[in-house]
Amino acid sequence: MKKTLLTVLLISSSTVCAQSYQSNFFNNGFGGNVWSNFNQEFQQFSNEMRDMQNKSIFDAQTNRYFDDKTNSYIIEIKINGLAKKNLDITTKDNMIHIVGSVYKTERTADSSRSSSRKFAQSYSLPQDANGESVNAEFKNNSLIISIPKLATPKQNINKVTIK
Repeated sequence: MKKTLLTVLLISSSTVCAQSYQSNFFNNGFGGNVWSNFNQEFQQFSNEMRDMQNKSIFDAQTNRYFDDKTNSYIIEIKINGLAKKNLDITTKDNMIHIVGSVYKTERTADSSRSSSRKFAQSYSLPQDANGESVNAEFKNNSLIISIPKLATPKQNINKVTIK
């Protein structure tokens, strides 16, 4: 009895799914409106994700660009609520990592309250970036990181031996 009931349930649910899928997709035509605004929707989604990544609890806003005058890649991050002493910048494996954190403890006569906030962003360095000569400056709540461009890109070629 249980097997029969389960079989009927599976057949009916797959039929309902197939019918709604066919009516929504195939009846509108394969080349119809299904893909017409896909690129627009994807771009909007991508922009929203970028905006979310560039904002944090510190309301950080990031701008990345190449400066022709200094021949350097620039990462400029406006960070409200962080000070220079709370920031740490490292490079490793062709990546730059920026971490900031603030720990606060408030004490009253009867109690104490602690809170912490953390900011972290990582970026891939371009192949022709000199990750060993990174400069950083912090002023007016803005962190400006300058990564010089190499005259000739490093060749990172590793020969793989076939066994």
